[in-house]
Amino acid sequence: MILGISSATKTISVGICEKGKILAEFSISGKQSFTEDIIVYIDQLIRQTEAKITGIAVASGPGSYSGLRGGMATAKTLAQVLEVPIVEISTLEAIAFNLINIDATIIAVSDARRDEYNLALFTSYKKELRRITQDMLMELKDITSLLSKIKGEIYVCGYNEEIEKALNQTGINFTTQNLSVPKGSNVAILGEALINKGITGNVMELAPKYSIAPNIREFKR
Repeated sequence: MILGISSATKTISVGICEKGKILAEFSISGKQSFTEDIIVYIDQLIRQTEAKITGIAVASGPGSYSGLRGGMATAKTLAQVLEVPIVEISTLEAIAFNLINIDATIIAVSDARRDEYNLALFTSYKKELRRITQDMLMELKDITSLLSKIKGEIYVCGYNEEIEKALNQTGINFTTQNLSVPKGSNVAILGEALINKGITGNVMELAPKYSIAPNIREFKR
């Protein structure tokens, strides 16, 4: 059973899957991701399912500074304590996975800062998600230009009012808020597929992937 952890956005979500099926999931929105909270949610999930965790998948970014740190620290600690493999999953890929049942081009997007957005393009066909681009950081005008070159039906996954206003054109569909978050169950399912292929991470080397460098200052007394 694979435990998936996502704390890269304002929604903390943890899920457990086995053989591609969701066994349980817990999500809470609008709360800052503290490591202590995530551990409590995971404990509740494991007690509910009586799961024996055999692997851990964690959303590694892009995303918020404090959120990613909390989720990554929790995942790495659990992987060492339980002595199970760990794997990292792109936050944007976990968002795009919400539309795995739709055959279309998917753009997964999340806020970065000012007029910049994290995004990646995927295709979904017959319940298989394939990546078209790597995770990128782009301005809104460049996203508009990029999508104008894509033919066929497009789904924007990652609800944002500014993006919807700028990209409100024929052939582009916008998902609802509940389909715009990187669910813990998505992270678990994607992670399970990698672990089954023997693709795992080094627990000592895994680190959050921020879209931009954290804005931290050194204060002098």
